[in-house]
Amino acid sequence: MKFQLSKLFFFSLLLSMAVLPSCVDTEFEEPPVTGTELEVTGNTSIADLKSLCIPGRLTVIETDVIVQGIVVGNDVQGNFFRSLIIQDSTAGIEVLINLTDAFNLFPLGREVAIDCKGLVLGEFNGIVQLGGYIIQEGGGEELGDIIDYNSRIYRGMLVGEPEPAVRTINSLGVNDISTLVQLQDVEFASFELGLTYADAFGRSTLNRTLQDCDGNEIVVRTSGFADFAIDTLPDGNGTLTAIFNVFGDTKQLFIRAADLDVDMAGTRCNAGTGEEELMTIRELREVFADGGTEGPEDRKIRGVVISDNQNGNFDGRVAVIQDGTAGITIFFQGDHGFSLGEEIEVVVSGQELSLYNNLLQLDFVNNDLATSLGAGDAIEPRITSIGEVLDNAELWESTLVQINGATLSGNATFSGSVTVSDGSGAITLFTRNGASFAATALPEEPVDMVAIVSQYQENYQLLIRNINDVGGGGGGNDDPVQISLEELRALYEGGTSVVPVNRFVRAAIISDVDGNHTDGRNLIIQDETGGIVVRFADFHSFALGEEVEINIGGDELSEYNGLLQVNGVDNANATPIGNGLFPEPRDATIQEILDNAEAWESTLIRIAEATFTEGGTFAGAKTIDDGTATITAYTRNQAAFANSTVPDGNFTITAIVSDFNGAQITIRNLNDIQQ
Repeated sequence: MKFQLSKLFFFSLLLSMAVLPSCVDTEFEEPPVTGTELEVTGNTSIADLKSLCIPGRLTVIETDVIVQGIVVGNDVQGNFFRSLIIQDSTAGIEVLINLTDAFNLFPLGREVAIDCKGLVLGEFNGIVQLGGYIIQEGGGEELGDIIDYNSRIYRGMLVGEPEPAVRTINSLGVNDISTLVQLQDVEFASFELGLTYADAFGRSTLNRTLQDCDGNEIVVRTSGFADFAIDTLPDGNGTLTAIFNVFGDTKQLFIRAADLDVDMAGTRCNAGTGEEELMTIRELREVFADGGTEGPEDRKIRGVVISDNQNGNFDGRVAVIQDGTAGITIFFQGDHGFSLGEEIEVVVSGQELSLYNNLLQLDFVNNDLATSLGAGDAIEPRITSIGEVLDNAELWESTLVQINGATLSGNATFSGSVTVSDGSGAITLFTRNGASFAATALPEEPVDMVAIVSQYQENYQLLIRNINDVGGGGGGNDDPVQISLEELRALYEGGTSVVPVNRFVRAAIISDVDGNHTDGRNLIIQDETGGIVVRFADFHSFALGEEVEINIGGDELSEYNGLLQVNGVDNANATPIGNGLFPEPRDATIQEILDNAEAWESTLIRIAEATFTEGGTFAGAKTIDDGTATITAYTRNQAAFANSTVPDGNFTITAIVSDFNGAQITIRNLNDIQQ
């Protein structure tokens, strides 16, 4: 902060200097930078203080209790909000304080003492907290923060932080809650690499998975308001220092500052040596047949992915690969991104070989051990009969077969277990409920079918990858089918749904990437039937008013805080068509918008004779009134117009109907406001 001194002050200063005797000592004594000694000292340990908390209720401290500890957590980089973490030699505790930028008064390493008489202890999902008062809210009691912190919390010397307790993921326990800990030889899971700590644009708190070299996992939780939320996760191995907490049964770590707490520049646990010798999948399977339980040292396998991670019939962590000798199922530690037809190499040294419901698999393989080699040579399915499949199922397990003239029966749709027969025998075809084709009706006539031979407990079974495996004579591609946005929205059945394969949409873009009013990966499109949010895997550059064609086959349909979106769309699947026929906003009152919010979601509306009920800037949530009802107009802090002042008086507003746990509207730029 800069201070401006008046001319009068300078004149007085010069005058006083003029009358000073020449022998004055000009060495001024500087104030101490390490603080002052505490005015009071503790009479109770933090562990004993926490023991006063009665589970399930808020507990007022009625005795003369003073605790003394060192600040080990604060809001120095925004990952803690209005709270301090202090600890002594016995325990740590979270202190709720009615102060932002508390790190200025309570830096890390400062000794403090707290006069607790009259304060309140509470428990939040396993975390004991010290607060200031009890709030009556929603028919229940909530813990409020400490308002009189200046008279309650005594500041002492900067003595430095205690050494963090070195722990392992599995050894962290209740006694470590709200204390400074350090994990060594850890790394962020490979499926998290390339991501940021949190969503800095949407200001959303996110969990990231940290793991050790044995695959044990713990959550690292970061606020979207943290200064380092936008930082990319480190891709190496090393140490992480953090405050340990829990949320129910979930262990969590909160770092204070990425540059302070994270040191991960080392080699990852399972990166392989790069010198592994290639072995066939058949040779690997023979290791297990001979009694081996893990892949041999310095070996890798190479195969083509014959499973399909786009259509939901396989767990996202499962890949089935096949070479010229055999096939095998791989269960990775996290979701993989390998596509049908991609060739990959997998280091198998020391990796577990085991049976899962009698299906042989490489189990819990670190994603780092798999490398893509690009598109592989197509694996031709073995043309055979069901009788031959049953006779050779163990040998042909996790490989492709083709059954010609197969009849499917026993169910109306593919979902669940279906019987496949061809005159030589019968076998089960199993389809997960989450598969994109699960609700597709079974063909009434015999078909040629391609499938993967699998096993579940004592029964052999077949698995198809996508609907093209049935009736396609080996998996040929059908022509893509255009669907309207109304039809697309109708596919959503709650939770997470999957768009059928070979589907695309064409619509006009009604969001404004230049206005930055929505996340850079989001695109809002509208056709004559409806609208929807498309969330890409990466940032896009499609402009307001462009027409775009997007292949969405196999993509996820899900809601984010009530807003329906197509999620995780590959940017390469979107093609600009040029300037399209821009949809005319629907003239409506606010009450009509509220009555039709679900049907009108992600479409343009226009409200006449509207007013803002409060002044200020556009940033955040503002209430709009048109005499029929009120609605929230939300603007991101990152929007180009966020700091512009809202208009006085009546205006006409064009906006997009949205949802964030309730109906709201968003404008794209200042042209959406007309007075």
